[in-house]
Parts: sequence; C-alpha cells; structure tokens
Amino acid sequence: MRETAVRRANLKRVRRDRMRPLRVLEYLDHSAIFENSPVEIKEGYLISDRDNGELFLTLNLRTLSKRPISALHIRILLYRERMVTPYLKLQYTYSWEEATFGERVIDGVLRKDRDCRKDKTLVYGEEFGEGIYIPLPDSWFKKMQIELVDVTYFDGSTEKLDLLAGSGALRYLELDDDLHDIYREVNIFREAEQEHPIRVMPQLGQQVWLCCCGRKNPVEKALCEKCGRDKDWQLQNLTVEKFEETRQAQSQDRNRRVLHDTSAYKQNKYMESKDELERKVEMCNQALERIAIQEKERERRQMWFLPKIALCIGLIALLAYVISWFAQFAWGAG
Repeated sequence: MRETAVRRANLKRVRRDRMRPLRVLEYLDHSAIFENSPVEIKEGYLISDRDNGELFLTLNLRTLSKRPISALHIRILLYRERMVTPYLKLQYTYSWEEATFGERVIDGVLRKDRDCRKDKTLVYGEEFGEGIYIPLPDSWFKKMQIELVDVTYFDGSTEKLDLLAGSGALRYLELDDDLHDIYREVNIFREAEQEHPIRVMPQLGQQVWLCCCGRKNPVEKALCEKCGRDKDWQLQNLTVEKFEETRQAQSQDRNRRVLHDTSAYKQNKYMESKDELERKVEMCNQALERIAIQEKERERRQMWFLPKIALCIGLIALLAYVISWFAQFAWGAG
C-alpha cells in the first residue's frame, strides 16, 4: 500500500514538474564509456525553474542489459570548491514503483502510458529518465558527480556497479587550431555539423560507441541516432593519430608550404612605401575637401531656391497686374 501511495504522489509531482518554466543551466559531460555496465548515461542537464530558481538534475539513461531491469539506484555527489570529498550525497531511485522511469523510449518510439503501466521492467535498449527532475539543494556547490550504485533485475537479484560517471573522451576544443583546420578539411558530414557540431573525439566500447556529437549509441548501430554520422568512418578518420599524420604530411608538402610562407616576399614590391602612403592620404584629404565644398554649394543653392521661387511668383503677379491695368485703360479710351 505504501508503494502505491508513493507512486501516486510521484506521478502528481511529475505532472506538476512538466508545467514548470524550465531553462538549461549546464550540459553535463558523461562521455565516459563503462564496459559491461547494464546502464549508461546518455545525457545530463542541470536545469532551473525560471520563476522560483529551484535547481534540478535530469538524466537520460538507457539499458544495456539483456536481463530486464526493475530499478536503478544512483548517488549524486556535491562538492564545494577545493574539496576532494563531497559535502552532500543524495540517493535517488529509478523504478516503476517510484514512478520515476519517466518517458520510456524504444528504438526512437515513445511508449504509450498504458503499456508502461503494465510493463514494470526496462528491456534491452530502452531509454528512460526523460521528464524526471531530481531536486537539488539551494546550497552552493562547485562540482557535481553521478555515481551508478546498483541495479535490481526483474527476479529480485541486485548487481553492484559503483561506477562514477564523468567525462572520458577527449574534447574537441582541447585540440589545437591546426587540428581544427584538418577536421574541417576531412569532414564529410557538413550538414550534420550545422545542428550537431563535433564535441568529443569518437570512441568504441564493447556495448556502445561514442559519436563525435556526444551521443552514445549501441554498438550494433552503424549510424548515430542523433546526428546520423557513420560509425566506421568516424573511428577511422576522426582520431588524433590520424590528424597528426595529416599534419605531418602537410608540413612535408612543398607546394602547401610555399603557399603560406611569406618570408621570401619583397617588401618594396608588395608593400607601399611611406611616400606612397602619404600621397594617398593627401589625395584622400583633397577628395574629402572637394566633397565638403560641393556639399556646401548644394546647401547654398537649396537655401536660395525658395526665395527665387517667391521672387518669380511676385514678378509674374506684377506682370499680370500691369497687363490687366493696360487692358482696362485701353478699353476705357476706346
């Protein structure tokens, strides 16, 4: 009965949380690949409520176990600055009884609520955790780590994990500018780069492979589920060793070296002398003076335009009056 009450209360809280005006504060790098782990963290975000500032952690996870999983227990470790041990450890459980599985997705298809109510276990390749917001304390912390504690299978057995999730792949921004240029030259997925730019160097594990966009995919998937990049091409071409080979080949390419080497250029031939620069400056100043004179002349003409029009109108009126007077005088004399 208690579990039913907890589930009902959590379902109400999940529905309320989905109505919150949330914003993402930080993307959490969980690119490390754990071998033989029954669960992986695909993505994680630190988010906050725009109205009241409450902090939450949300994780997107996936099962990699052939045995159905009924629960996953994690531990959230919070650190303050210059501390090597966490000052706070928060326990959290993903389970059907707790109503904390969140949205459940298989092969990119969201499972219906009525199916999820009947199926209390997670099957191989099933994603979960989306829409579940784990509340975090208001107290300030410098660093946060996620520990996968253990999983409980459908038959009640438990497997200890004690895996500390974190960044395990080499970040693309850690490469130097030369290697960035090499990546832009060899990259064949330019359209994918627009929406899902490279973030890490790809990796291959026994159960999953890490795409350069940061997405973890089952090892049997030939294309990334997020950006569509090819697995084999990435693992063959997007490596630091491959980039270094390309850089070495470019440094030995004489034509490429001559193209960028400006040491043999003659300054007098390709650069202007001081006298030439002064002459161009003088010509520029003269042109500006001519423009200023022309502008003043144009303004002067505009200033006298209306008086001239008024004078012409006055002369026309006077001429008309004189003609009218002579006409009247001639009519009277006749």
